Amino acid sequence: MKKYIVLLLVFCLLVPCAYAQTKKKKKKKTTQPVIEKPAEIELPQRAADCLFAVPLMLDSNFGPTEPLHGFGFVNDIKRDAQTKNVFEKEHNTVWYKIDCPYDGKLIIDITPKSELDDYDFLVYQYTDQYFCNRVEKNRVKPIRSVMSLPNGTVKGLTGLSLKGTLANIPKTSDVTHGRYIDVKTGESYIVVLDNLQDDGLGHTIRAEIVTQYRPLYINPIDSVNKQRTTANIRIKDITTEMEVLNLTDAGNTKIKILPNKVYDIFITKSGYFDYQRRVSYDDLINPKDSVLSVKLSEIKLGANIPINGNLSFDNQEDGSVVLLKESYPALDGIVKTLNAYPNINVEIIGRIATDGLDLRADNENSKKRADAIKEYLVSKGIPETSITTRGSSNKELLKQIDNQNKANITLFPECEIKIKTLK
Repeated sequence: MKKYIVLLLVFCLLVPCAYAQTKKKKKKKTTQPVIEKPAEIELPQRAADCLFAVPLMLDSNFGPTEPLHGFGFVNDIKRDAQTKNVFEKEHNTVWYKIDCPYDGKLIIDITPKSELDDYDFLVYQYTDQYFCNRVEKNRVKPIRSVMSLPNGTVKGLTGLSLKGTLANIPKTSDVTHGRYIDVKTGESYIVVLDNLQDDGLGHTIRAEIVTQYRPLYINPIDSVNKQRTTANIRIKDITTEMEVLNLTDAGNTKIKILPNKVYDIFITKSGYFDYQRRVSYDDLINPKDSVLSVKLSEIKLGANIPINGNLSFDNQEDGSVVLLKESYPALDGIVKTLNAYPNINVEIIGRIATDGLDLRADNENSKKRADAIKEYLVSKGIPETSITTRGSSNKELLKQIDNQNKANITLFPECEIKIKTLK
């Protein structure tokens, strides 16, 4: 009997423990990571009218958008006996405008959020400020119209492609993509999308001009933590003055550099110095030149002001150091920066390649380099009182030799322009 009672007590003690362990194990269940969907772009209701067409940036996805409902304030498109290749009527429309900064073949990709949506679209060549009035009165015809039936095999995708053969695709067809458009520099095109589903969802649209080019990958890097960051990237064709690209808060970005073209690249980020670089097709002959790692310098004490270009010097027989003319463009950028931030005082630190045989001479020559830079900046109107100079110390020169030996290459360091005080 006693033995039975002991066994019963042991059983009663073990059962709650086992239950508690089971509960603990259940708590260890892992959950699937939540994948954040991209935020939808909220289009203004006026984008449903021709007069307020949304500008599209080439080579960049626009969307996904939130759907617009209805045809806006004006029913711009009405089919008549003379104008057949247009919508029978507007349902839920969005208007876009594409400016062409170079020649090529214009292609368009339209991706509905729901494959059940039925997107038709038209493309017009833009003429002038009276264009929308002409569209409303059916005095201008589309050069492309794609109004095919929904095709479930391609999940509602439509657009213009290099493989497309038809300029006008009627509603009775299941062909989803029309023929590309040969475009010229300076031309503009209007694209109008119409979703026949009143309860439909939004879309993503992308326009691209296919042409010969060399790619340039722009990679913004925070120079403080040496990690990738985002920035505002703007590209301008210096010949036509046309803006090729304008992105906000963008990371690694691919741009097209065309033959016989020169571009100015502007990269900005709040709290950091602006970056500017001029690039041409011939600058990208080697694949290694196709990556532009932009080190953005934060505006704070001790930070380096970026020198966008190379500095060259010549040692004269009398012992003086002369700044060569090919250095002027890089220093002109420094002049712009100092004019933009007049509250900054800087220290110019001369740097020079050294073999360690005569550290004193290297120190003196590096100081002369710094003085030559200062002389140029002062000649461009920068107050002399806002600039101090010094050469590389013995310790810095020895560290430079050590780094040079570790890398097993000859280093030619740039001079540095550091923020000394912020008023």
